[in-house]
Amino acid sequence: MSFRVARVEGDDGLALVILREADLPLIRRWLHQPHLARVWNPPDIGTAEIASHIGRLHVAPYLIVEEGRPVGYLQTYHANPDEFWAAHDLPRETYGLDLFIGPAELIGQGLGSRAVGLAVRHLASLPDAARLHIDPDPGNLAAIRTYEKAGFRRSGEIDTPDGRCLYMILEPKRGILPR
Repeated sequence: MSFRVARVEGDDGLALVILREADLPLIRRWLHQPHLARVWNPPDIGTAEIASHIGRLHVAPYLIVEEGRPVGYLQTYHANPDEFWAAHDLPRETYGLDLFIGPAELIGQGLGSRAVGLAVRHLASLPDAARLHIDPDPGNLAAIRTYEKAGFRRSGEIDTPDGRCLYMILEPKRGILPR
């Protein structure tokens, strides 16, 4: 079973749909919104980075879609082959995820929690998944609460190419997964 699939369906109208080139103008518009431009600065470089994930073997970029309407971006990735993560002592078959909600008016409505839960269930279903990880900004308390709700636990801070991050892990074979 591959972690990179064309579509991951939830039972609540939410889906993860593999990102296509045609979706990049929407990603660019989202990244120019103030709530995302602060993090993905400059937004055009963020758009280029996301575009570079299309077709990559170890990254699965998705649109988060609710009832047919794109509402955000989520990527899953196999961490072990990544140059940055390879320098860390990770269990074999570690998968990561990153996400954002696009339209500012949708922040705080539970879409992030639902999307993380869907991604976690998908990745945890892989027979070889030893660890899932995520690395939010330590000051992003809403995101940290979302990840904790999905079963991630804090495991210290690390320095990444994007700055200081809280390293959070979930070990699917040992933990309780979100519904």
